[in-house]
Amino acid sequence: MKRKTIICVAAIVILIAATAALIVFNNRPKQDEGGAQAVSSPDEAVEIAAFPMEYPDRLCGIPAAGFEANDNMIEVRYGTGGFVRKALGAADNSDKTEYNESCEQIVNGLTVSLKGNDGLWYLAVWNDNNFTYTVSAASGVDVNEMTDYIEATR
Repeated sequence: MKRKTIICVAAIVILIAATAALIVFNNRPKQDEGGAQAVSSPDEAVEIAAFPMEYPDRLCGIPAAGFEANDNMIEVRYGTGGFVRKALGAADNSDKTEYNESCEQIVNGLTVSLKGNDGLWYLAVWNDNNFTYTVSAASGVDVNEMTDYIEATR
C-alpha cells in the first residue's frame, strides 16, 4: 500500500511540473521563424533592437497594426497592407518574392531597388548607414506612393 501511495504522489508531482512547464511555454513571447518577437509597441521594438526606426503611419491605406523585433531587426506590420523592415547589415531582408519588373530609383540620394508587376511596385529595398530597409506593399503602388513610403522610413 505504501508503495502505491509513493507512486501516486510521484505521478501527481510529475503531472503538476509538466502542466507548469506547458503554461510557461504557452505564455512566452511569440517569435516568428527568423527569431523576431511580437511586441505590443514601437517603443518595445526599439528597446529590443537597440536602434530607432521611423516608419509611415499607413501603408496602402492601412495603419500600423503590429510590431516585431529582435537584436538586429524591427518590422512594422500593416495588417493586410504589407510591412516595413529595418535590419542591421547590408543583406537583402525582403521576402524574396519574384517579380516581373525591377528598376533602381534614387530617393534622397540613396539607390533603391524597386520590384513589381504590371506597372505597380510591391517591394523597395535599400541600404543606408549599415542598415537594410524594406517596404513591402501588398497591393502594389505607383512609384510616387512608394517613394513617399521610402522617405518616411529611416
